[in-house]
Amino acid sequence: MRVAQIAPPWIPVPPLTYGGTELMVASLIQGLQARGVEVVLFAARDSTLKVPCFGPFPESFWPPDKFSENLHLSYAFAHLKTHPVRVIHSHLENAAGFWALSLADTPLIITLHTPLSPIKCEYLLKFPEARVVAVSAFQARQLAGHPNLQVIPHGLDLAAYPFQADKEDFLLFLGRIYPDKGLHTAIRLARETGQRLVIAGPVFAPDQPYFDRQIRPWVDGERIIYLGAADFPKKVDLLKRAQALVLPLEVDEAFGLVMLEGMACGTPVLAYGRGAVLEVVVHGETGWVVNSYAQLRDSLAQLSGLDPYRCRRQVERHFSLERMAAAYLELYSQVL
Repeated sequence: MRVAQIAPPWIPVPPLTYGGTELMVASLIQGLQARGVEVVLFAARDSTLKVPCFGPFPESFWPPDKFSENLHLSYAFAHLKTHPVRVIHSHLENAAGFWALSLADTPLIITLHTPLSPIKCEYLLKFPEARVVAVSAFQARQLAGHPNLQVIPHGLDLAAYPFQADKEDFLLFLGRIYPDKGLHTAIRLARETGQRLVIAGPVFAPDQPYFDRQIRPWVDGERIIYLGAADFPKKVDLLKRAQALVLPLEVDEAFGLVMLEGMACGTPVLAYGRGAVLEVVVHGETGWVVNSYAQLRDSLAQLSGLDPYRCRRQVERHFSLERMAAAYLELYSQVL
């Protein structure tokens, strides 16, 4: 079976630092290849995954814009018209329109990686023949009414995430730094409770004013430590050593891949219960899911009661790469 994977063009596959969608695309491709699937990738051409890679952009870039996405998709569908595949699997929702105009005879699967806005839902509902994959039940509820909708959660290659039961005395914030992720709240938590907070993640140009005003003034290198963007080895090293991963979200989370990554390393999660958080974190077992700052602060005292092995088992049982790849392979067989 020959399958096309259309990734966004703005971050390489796999990502060097930030890039949850690109990490999942890379993992899925590796899982499919292990099952004998031939994959063609459309992404930025500085991607390093060992598959044929095509696209109009020789190098990845950020931030994205609408016209770069359209150029990337038009390139992909023009290429697929002369180099057909059995299934087209897009990780960009806008692919539906290009597909309907040019390659509707080839099955299309779209995985939703980002939050759904009303206009995005309206757009997807215009293409009932496309198979749409939500990564959480929360996300699927937002698109209720689409006739070809199903849920396939993300999965991790557990071998890439070292487990460590003994934790060090710091909290961790990991991810792109912008207001919706609530880093300012994590800093408040650390300052008011005397905890050390380690921060790792990129700051892109549109978010620089937020960083300069609300984050940088508190960074002292001792109590509040900012490390910049972390590559994969640095990320997993931080995750396995942290006392807890802190996510005081101010937006509904479509899935929350970093929570899986932390739990895979045996690290519990402290998060606001926004979006799909309760589908990933088992409250009171693999972390604490709270609804207010007061509850977030109180949960710190209960961290010692959580079992790192239980965190790891949650990912092994419900969010493995094997489980995700098998689900997509079954879906490919269904659409054919």
